[in-house]
Amino acid sequence: MPATPRRKVLITGASGGMGRACARLFGTTADLVLTDVMAASLEAFSDELRTDGYSAAAHAGDLSDATLLDELVGELRGEQPFVLVHTAGLSPSLADWRSIMQVNLVATELLLQAVEPVLMPGSVAILIASSAGHMMPAVPQVDAVLADPLQPGFLDAIAAVIAGMGGEASPGGMGGLSYTLSKRAVHTLTQRRAIEWGPRGVRVVSISPGMILTPMGRSEIAQTAGAAQVLEAAPVGRGGTAMDIALAAQFLASDSASFISGIDLLVDGGATSAIKAAMASSGPQ
Repeated sequence: MPATPRRKVLITGASGGMGRACARLFGTTADLVLTDVMAASLEAFSDELRTDGYSAAAHAGDLSDATLLDELVGELRGEQPFVLVHTAGLSPSLADWRSIMQVNLVATELLLQAVEPVLMPGSVAILIASSAGHMMPAVPQVDAVLADPLQPGFLDAIAAVIAGMGGEASPGGMGGLSYTLSKRAVHTLTQRRAIEWGPRGVRVVSISPGMILTPMGRSEIAQTAGAAQVLEAAPVGRGGTAMDIALAAQFLASDSASFISGIDLLVDGGATSAIKAAMASSGPQ
């Protein structure tokens, strides 16, 4: 009797801290499809996984590249449901505001559009957002721009939004605003896709990490005051680990979470609640 095919798990940003943790965890029971823009790091990591007995296909490239997206979709095409764990992203210490918005939001939309035709009932998409997305109140005019990242002139429209919010004079500068906006947009994108894909038996959720002590997280702590504030604010008294995020993703992808869709899960040690409480107590009386 032929063996039942194992579920496939596509992990973006697979060479990063969260991507590596997710690959190690999901790969114990699934066939991995890994992608990252850092080709050498991706190949070294996938070779390491294969040496350790994992099944891992690797495709390096930019998620805005249609050729790469076609390769990834080809890996997923079939009769089995799959899991997407989308960890790829840029933070303010690593890139300019345009690159942050392009990678964090535009490429996310392109990826979801690419996998949509091969979705099977039981598939799950897990998008890594950020607790930063919870720190900005809803502004309908801004959300309307963010809702269509593939529209012509989108980045120019976002430039105007950022300028209207203070631009370089704002805390964190243009990069910080772009990051916050892009991650808030992932929250709303998750809600929209969950509504659209739910009737097909597909769930969509996002995870908002707080300060996670990956190389990217440590870079933010070293270079931005806001990141250090998030770390210090966590009531649990520690920073997060990449495995904290991987374990949350594993739960959300499981049958135990079959009634969870269209939501964002904060995995931040309580930091967002603590920061908002402090802001409320110090506000106008």
